Amino acid sequence: MKIVQVIDRLEVGGAERVLVDLTNLLHESNYAVSVVCLLEEGQLDAQLASEIPVTYIRRKNKFNPIYLFKLYKELNKYDVIHIHLRQVLRYVSLLFYLTGLHKKRVVVFHDHFGKISEHKSIGNSIKLAIKKCSAYVGVSEELVSWAKEEGLNSKIYKIANIIRKNRTLIKTERTNHKSVKVVSVGNFRPQKNYEYLLDVIKRSPDHYHFTIYGQAVDIAYFEKIKTQICNFNITNKVTIITNCKDIKAELHKYDIGIHTAKSETGPLVAIEYLSENLPFVGYNTGEVADKVKLVFKEFIQYDFEVTNWLKQMDLLFKNKEELEAKIEQFYNQNFSEETYVKSCVSIYEELLSPTKR
Repeated sequence: MKIVQVIDRLEVGGAERVLVDLTNLLHESNYAVSVVCLLEEGQLDAQLASEIPVTYIRRKNKFNPIYLFKLYKELNKYDVIHIHLRQVLRYVSLLFYLTGLHKKRVVVFHDHFGKISEHKSIGNSIKLAIKKCSAYVGVSEELVSWAKEEGLNSKIYKIANIIRKNRTLIKTERTNHKSVKVVSVGNFRPQKNYEYLLDVIKRSPDHYHFTIYGQAVDIAYFEKIKTQICNFNITNKVTIITNCKDIKAELHKYDIGIHTAKSETGPLVAIEYLSENLPFVGYNTGEVADKVKLVFKEFIQYDFEVTNWLKQMDLLFKNKEELEAKIEQFYNQNFSEETYVKSCVSIYEELLSPTKR
């Protein structure tokens, strides 16, 4: 079984992180797996195992048939074509009509869409493309339920996201036990609700310091947030880092995580925090929150009242040491890498079985 994971570019993002982790896990489990990027190199390329082949189509124009031909030649080498993100499927689906690729190979579409609670409508072109795939995979129960209601495909599966645990977890010795270091992770776009985070920072005690890791995906929004930081006179309480390629390697430096997005399917960042035994506060949205609040009800917030968030952060900081062991146990029980790989492979094998000769 030869597998290829397909995406536009491996920049820092949730879907991209899932692809890297899944590809590495498949490789470590001795499956023949490769990656195809429609565009050029990205920041996460270096996090793929060096033995994993990566092909760059380096597409400049969506409508130039030369790139489509190059893509077809590459994808036609594999038994399973695993496509991530809707815009990627929209482009690859041109090959369904031109070459009948979907009839020759198993094509899995992996939907990472994070705003399904707000935007349930779907264009006819992408809807038809999903129908032509061998299967639809959603990262949350909400996506899966929506896909079934829309009748998007006859085979619909759920594979909840995971984050790989850092095998060499570093404990940072704190020199100032009174200071509280808070981390927020998420690219700069309105969905992340950074306006509210700034309200929290503004009203937080002086011994709190916040670091935000995220790329300036929406430049106008990024500039708006920077301007608001100046207007609030909190430049001494917040640091923004936009060029970090490996967030997980930084998380051990912090005491608490925070995630203020109003709508998420994961959120993947919550699993990142859990993978590093980091307590966090986050809004009650997404599949991870549903699991977390059953064990750590103190992690999940149900409103955007700053006083409540700050009170909870203070409690988490005071109880951090005793929480770490519970977080590690919870992570291992709910986000096992072995179960994740088996789930993916079982889908591949099920879809391949009718075509085996």
